[in-house]
Amino acid sequence: MNSDSAARLEDWVRQEMGLTTSAQVDIVERAGTDPRCSPVVTEVTISAPGETPYSVHIEHPLPDVERMDFVAALAFGGH
Repeated sequence: MNSDSAARLEDWVRQEMGLTTSAQVDIVERAGTDPRCSPVVTEVTISAPGETPYSVHIEHPLPDVERMDFVAALAFGGH
């Protein structure tokens, strides 16, 4: 996984969601399972103390993810 791309995406996630430093952001690339969609998706899981973890996936490989891709994934439930 591209660590620069992951760090950039984590920064965007923290800014867009107003996360504290105690929140954990995990970013992984996975094979897409829907043949109509991207063959590689980026999954972002946010875990904050005392809250249920929340995941969204973005229909792009990690190096191709733009800030608005994450914003759109949040707006549409990320699934």
